[in-house]
Amino acid sequence: MVLLDTSAIIDLGRGNRQLEERINRMEKAGEQIKVPSPAIFELAAGGPARLDEKRRMLLRKMQSVPFNEEHAEAAAIIYRDLREKGSDIGIFDSMIAAVAIKENEPVMTRNVKHFKRIRGIIIEEY
Repeated sequence: MVLLDTSAIIDLGRGNRQLEERINRMEKAGEQIKVPSPAIFELAAGGPARLDEKRRMLLRKMQSVPFNEEHAEAAAIIYRDLREKGSDIGIFDSMIAAVAIKENEPVMTRNVKHFKRIRGIIIEEY
């Protein structure tokens, strides 16, 4: 299984062929592609890409991983620790990272700059 972060969902919606091919290979190999619910929130909340119909259709094919109490506590610790070090990555990436760590699954992202600051996370860059 792999968790897609917001950048991956945006790029899939933009038709990133390399990422699409990688996801297709993973699915054919039986790997599950999931989306942490904070990534859906972040996408729906704004930014240039938003949650348009194309991305909604992509998300319908994937299982969402709900954000729970354990994730919330871990996200708060990640967020606080990085902010105190002057390495803030924002609330959403802290939440996505917490889901990945607590579910013991890699996060697929092009935003390696943020996620590499987090101890214990497995990153799959594309």
